[in-house]
Amino acid sequence: MAPPQGRRSLGPVSPKRIYRSLSLKLRGGASHSEAEPTDWRRRLSRGPAEYSSLWDALENEDTLGVQHLLSRERAADGRVNSVSELGLVPLDVAALTHNAPLLQVLVKAGAKHNPTLSSASDWSLKLEELVSLAEQKVEEWRAELLLREKAELQPQTDTQKNVDLWTRRLELYQSMRERFNTTARPGPPAGAALLVTGDSCLCVRVTEDPAQTHGLVTRYRVEWSSLSSFHPLCGTGFITDTRNPEFSITGLQTGVQYYVRVSAYNVRGWGSFVSSSPPCVAPSSWSSCCGVTLRHKNPAAAVRRISQEIREPALSESRVSVRRVCVSRGLKQLFHSRVVRVLQRGVYLVSVFSQKDSVLVTAGDHLPLVEIQSCSTSVSQDFLWLCKLSCAWTQVPQLLQVLSSSSFSSSSSLLQNRLSFLRAVAQLQASVGCVDLGQLYFEPLKDRQGNVLLVTLREVTTPLTPADPPLHWLPVSSLERNQSETPLLPEPSAVEQLTHRLKEMLAYHRRSQQMAQPGLYVGVLKLCSSVDQLRILVPQKLPNMPCHSRVRNRSHVSREEWAWLQEHAVGGAFGAREGGDEAVIDSSGVQDFVKALRSAVTHLLTKLSVPLERASEYRVYTQELLQVGDQVSVILLLPPCEEFRSRQRPAEGAQHTFTVPLHCFELVHLWVYEQDLLSQYCQLWLRLELDVRLSQQALREALDTEELQEATERLAHVTQLAQSLSALWSESRWLMDVIHTLRSKNSEGAVPLGRVMTSRPPIRSAADEATPTALHPAEQTQTEVTGSEVSTPVEVTEVTGGVTCPESPPRTTPTASSRRLPSSARVRSC
Repeated sequence: MAPPQGRRSLGPVSPKRIYRSLSLKLRGGASHSEAEPTDWRRRLSRGPAEYSSLWDALENEDTLGVQHLLSRERAADGRVNSVSELGLVPLDVAALTHNAPLLQVLVKAGAKHNPTLSSASDWSLKLEELVSLAEQKVEEWRAELLLREKAELQPQTDTQKNVDLWTRRLELYQSMRERFNTTARPGPPAGAALLVTGDSCLCVRVTEDPAQTHGLVTRYRVEWSSLSSFHPLCGTGFITDTRNPEFSITGLQTGVQYYVRVSAYNVRGWGSFVSSSPPCVAPSSWSSCCGVTLRHKNPAAAVRRISQEIREPALSESRVSVRRVCVSRGLKQLFHSRVVRVLQRGVYLVSVFSQKDSVLVTAGDHLPLVEIQSCSTSVSQDFLWLCKLSCAWTQVPQLLQVLSSSSFSSSSSLLQNRLSFLRAVAQLQASVGCVDLGQLYFEPLKDRQGNVLLVTLREVTTPLTPADPPLHWLPVSSLERNQSETPLLPEPSAVEQLTHRLKEMLAYHRRSQQMAQPGLYVGVLKLCSSVDQLRILVPQKLPNMPCHSRVRNRSHVSREEWAWLQEHAVGGAFGAREGGDEAVIDSSGVQDFVKALRSAVTHLLTKLSVPLERASEYRVYTQELLQVGDQVSVILLLPPCEEFRSRQRPAEGAQHTFTVPLHCFELVHLWVYEQDLLSQYCQLWLRLELDVRLSQQALREALDTEELQEATERLAHVTQLAQSLSALWSESRWLMDVIHTLRSKNSEGAVPLGRVMTSRPPIRSAADEATPTALHPAEQTQTEVTGSEVSTPVEVTEVTGGVTCPESPPRTTPTASSRRLPSSARVRSC
């Protein structure tokens, strides 16, 4: 134990001393060594909890004490706007002492200005009255203290406290009067930027000159009108948060020009106005431009309406009894199943629950693993179905009940596989005591022994109590140490691969669930094709978005900004004159947008190591602005179509990127930014897909006329609903439309990037005008599978992407175009 002397040496850094130092710094006061050593100043050494009232802390100008008192009681609006016995409100103290930190604390708590004192003359009279009152009180209490000392009366403590109190108030009121007399009416703000943030709203951002000496500005007034004379006014608003002076003007008419001006206020009154920059703008949106694609406004509600049209099939008594027997048999088989410990050439489902640096394991320190019975080792046809099931885990009991009662008499291997998957999922849900097993990893893990692992990942923030007592939490590092490789095998098994890549997979899952910061981005859609699938290049830090770079914090794009992009098509308005584009930029007020866009494009292509000669061949997708969620939008760049057909991995020189299957990227992307839509769609899709197959089976097994008519009507009904869902889903997706434009040279909806960056038409050779070559087989398969057309009722099962096994494609020999990229930076495949 440390000696007492060592403990006493901690006195100079005690919490009270630290608090006192910070309090003095926040209010701009002097240290104790520089201040007058009066008795009342020693009260500053108290902690914030020792103040008797809010005014006690205000009179000490103690910002930390005021913040503590206001945060201790959430319902502090009454106290922060209470009027003292002298006619002041808390905001008056901060404004008249020019205490900016105290002003911010009070404004954040909801403080308002004094309702009775507004003019400069009123304040002058009030401050003179306060100083006179304080001088009178100080003299009275000092006289009484002197009388008590002469008469040797006890106690004198209360009298001394009153002397200290009014002495402190006198100094405070004198300081307030002095600051008021030296304060001038504020001048106009340094600037007021006017931005278009919607088709009916604008945003005003005020900037103040940091060298202004007019006094502490406590609020701003914003006025707007449709006329430059501002008569009549369309509206007035006030900005009270001077640290972030921004005001949103809503409820405006689309396409109408509005003028805006701003003035500042301090204790001397309102200053002169400054016009916004630009002086006027019209609320607009990119969607009002011609030739753009507009998506369904509320697709989730439309999906719910389709789900309400499903009719449950009428079952006879014999079928009901068969269902009960089959359900009992399925539940009995479920409860007798056990968690697998040793793999024996099959397909297995493993669930990884992570909490900080630990994962949920069994009693033998293995991840929960169950075998999918009666399933072939080729899981290509069921992998996408399982991806959609991972977005609708709550549908497992219902689907399991329907399949258990129907598939035993069916010879369909697909329905048998689906039943095996559902039983494995139900077993894992019962073992961990949680219905939500997380998201499916984008590719299975395979080994030379024929084992396949399908991995689900979920990160839990609250403690999870497993239903199976042997399950417990184990650090990932301990799991890696306990993993022993089999020396006789030439390559690691699937379980060993999972253990070795567990940290990487958890990092991918954690990053894929994060949302991008609000703002406007420029992204690039770089794809590569293999024999059986398409893959997309994504960044490691945010794999639910294409490779991107931020343009600005505001996600909205106005009509003028989007029209400027559209006018850069070959043969457009600026093809015949050089330098005309810059003149249009100045006249249309899109200078900041163009400058930020060009800077972001340069940063993105440099980060991806795209050569300069290839960058000029890129195109800007102008068919639509990708609105990702409510606060994120993306302007897409499209690489040359030859790069898409080259059968090589994209951007071999790009760092911190990797590729994922296209359909898995779309599911992850929608799960983060459109979770309600994707969840509703997957639930309905799973139900309709099963109804279509069971209706076809019932039609094949119909014996009499009544059963045949019932099965025919049921099949027609569910097929119509499936086609409606497919059409709605195709309309809600942006990825397939972008790919259609990407693989076509002459399609509309894209402008050359070279013209956007330099305002000059790019140099086009005769080879560039040639007819596009034939599609690659993987691209053609992807297009056929992911298209919106449904030729048969069963094809509705593949409306979100190709049913392909997302294994990593083999590396190919670099072509001539890829050798131009730096060899030190290659894409790392996940």
